[in-house]
Amino acid sequence: MPSPPDAETLLDTILEGIGLPFYAVDKDWRIFLYNSAAERHFGQPAEKMIGTSLWEHFPQDRPSDRSRLLHDAMARRETLRGETLSLTGRHVSYVMFPLGEGLGVFVRDVTDRRNAEKQREEAEEALRKRTLELEAVLETIPTGVWFTTDPDLRHVVGNRRAIELLRIPRELDLSSALNQPSGFTVFRDGIEVPPEARPLHRAARGETVPDVVLEIRFDNGDRRMLLMRAAPLRSKTGELQGAVAAAADVTERLRYEDHLKLLLNELNHRVKNTLAIVQSIATLTLKDVNPDARATFEERLLNLSAVHNLLTDESWDSTSLAAVARTSLRAARERVSFDGDDLRLRPKSAVALSMALHELGTNALKYGALSTEHGRISVQWTIDNDRFRLRWQETGGPPVSVPEHRGFGSRMIERGLAAELQGEVRIDWQSQGVVCTIDAPIEAIHDRGSGA
Repeated sequence: MPSPPDAETLLDTILEGIGLPFYAVDKDWRIFLYNSAAERHFGQPAEKMIGTSLWEHFPQDRPSDRSRLLHDAMARRETLRGETLSLTGRHVSYVMFPLGEGLGVFVRDVTDRRNAEKQREEAEEALRKRTLELEAVLETIPTGVWFTTDPDLRHVVGNRRAIELLRIPRELDLSSALNQPSGFTVFRDGIEVPPEARPLHRAARGETVPDVVLEIRFDNGDRRMLLMRAAPLRSKTGELQGAVAAAADVTERLRYEDHLKLLLNELNHRVKNTLAIVQSIATLTLKDVNPDARATFEERLLNLSAVHNLLTDESWDSTSLAAVARTSLRAARERVSFDGDDLRLRPKSAVALSMALHELGTNALKYGALSTEHGRISVQWTIDNDRFRLRWQETGGPPVSVPEHRGFGSRMIERGLAAELQGEVRIDWQSQGVVCTIDAPIEAIHDRGSGA
């Protein structure tokens, strides 16, 4: 049977096997034990340290807190544990214990752990602040917001407005209120919407739900209209993690819009009646006037009525330039070519441009390109450098000469249209056909608010 190792060998083996920096000093602070882990920790070899005073190597440390810890452990002859900044400037946990008349010291470098803890604490504090800010925002905005973190909506949280919109008691669990609702029913276009088909449930399954208007009918007879949208919440890798939905009460807004539509329809009806009355009065008043003049006047009224119909269909918000051009030249549409990106016109600009195109078309039918079988008209428009440019060009018609006097149509186009569009309008009576050009700032005619 092999003999056991001697005490010194056994001690060295234990100290090396522990893997933690260890050193021991006698009562006069001379180092007499110093393992290889301590060599790596302090950056000094054992042969340089053993037999020397600890304070020879760290004289600047004598007034420090860690020095006071060592002296306290030496004086009290008790085991002390804790964490401190080590002699190397690293954070360590320590165990100081009596060893003979001196002191044994184990240390463990915890700098990385301390840094990780600090980073975690900072991240948690930042998250806490961000959460408080978000909660403050959610509690003050007039929009209801719901969150869920699972596709089955077992756990749902919502802000104060979300609870108010559905008139749910605060003590009631939102998950139960949404999965098994009571006190209200949800409809879309008059058709009941079950819980699983509502925006938050759909988003929790991965679907993005754009704006949708839902009607909430409460058991007491009240009805509210909610504009809702919802979206799934995903991780950076795209994994579905939950969903969020938002709702705004648009009941009063929709009522106001319906009221405006009613007023607008009434106004449009009266405008049409007024135009019809004007046309009747004109017919009676001008019955003894030249038939051609009477017909021209009636055609102008019909064109004005047509562009009013276009604007009525768009609630007098804006209308399409292409639609205005085709409507104004409907009498000879098959012989007119149009080229240009469509854009939305302001109502006043649409009326003015329609009247001008109608006058040009009427003149072309009577005297210009459309008065012959092979005549053609090209209408082109462009937008460049915030300028709107339109070119009317007639070809294939009879030779053209400059008229001796300008009629109503020419004056209306060159003066009235130019003033309305805040630009320049020019009619050139070229021999091969009439050319009319319009150059105006885009903001004078384009309704940018339409999104076109």
